[in-house]
Amino acid sequence: MKRVVVLGAGMVGSVIAIDLSSSYKVTAVDLDSRRLNKLTPYSSIRKLITDITDKRKLAEIIKDYDLVIGAVPGFMGFQTLQNIINAGKNVADISFFSEDPFELDKLAKDNNVTAVVDCGVAPGMSNIVLGYHSTKMDIEYFKCMVGGLPFKRTWPYEYKAPFSPIDVIEEYVRPARYVEDGLIKIKEALSDPEFVDIDEIGTLEAFNTDGLRTLLKTMQIPNMIEKTLRYPRHTEYIRVLKESGFFSKGYLDVNGVKVRPIDIAAKLLFPLWQLHEDEREFTAMKNANRIKKDF
Repeated sequence: MKRVVVLGAGMVGSVIAIDLSSSYKVTAVDLDSRRLNKLTPYSSIRKLITDITDKRKLAEIIKDYDLVIGAVPGFMGFQTLQNIINAGKNVADISFFSEDPFELDKLAKDNNVTAVVDCGVAPGMSNIVLGYHSTKMDIEYFKCMVGGLPFKRTWPYEYKAPFSPIDVIEEYVRPARYVEDGLIKIKEALSDPEFVDIDEIGTLEAFNTDGLRTLLKTMQIPNMIEKTLRYPRHTEYIRVLKESGFFSKGYLDVNGVKVRPIDIAAKLLFPLWQLHEDEREFTAMKNANRIKKDF
């Protein structure tokens, strides 16, 4: 049986480990024993407490596995991916890091490694859908609108995060890249909000985020944009926090203690955004393509 190691046992990594354990020998690795303890009911999953930021320990852990899954927070994703590639292991990675993954292209080739990055819903599944359609038609325009939302809408944010809140905030602060007339352009995250009607859901609000990712280089489509979907009014509340400095990464002195506002915001928002046990959520995705023959 193939052996798979999942790095990170958070909200997403733990689910990946559980799903894969039905078909593979799975080991889940995390520095936080509390996360691994949640996998205790799944006796077939091996649990390992280790600091994977230590590249020597990481290389030793993953050396006997057939595939590595990277499911760490975005701020440590690029370095972890680089260390995995240096160890010569194939990897599928879901982390939302800000660095350009193509900086590791030569390293992966030199180590004969296949690294599939941004391997989530969007980016991820949306890339695969676009890639398929691009083999069937000459696409002039691509727009992806996507978001995960709870069925139960709770004031004020009407949102629950199925992954790290710090990475959700990163969606709201990282400049959004898009393609217009063949040129990569940049807008502020949360900009250009628009209402979108989704069948069986109702009206949602879409705004710019940096979701195209690798598509910016892999697809030669002259016009591409990605927007995130939320319930109406969510964007306004988030913009208030953003404009008030709550998402700043600079340090502030608070009574002699150095703190980053974004860390405090993540701590405060996590209880509000945390999915309760058995709470249902859904993902909405609406893709729009326009082919050249339409002109």
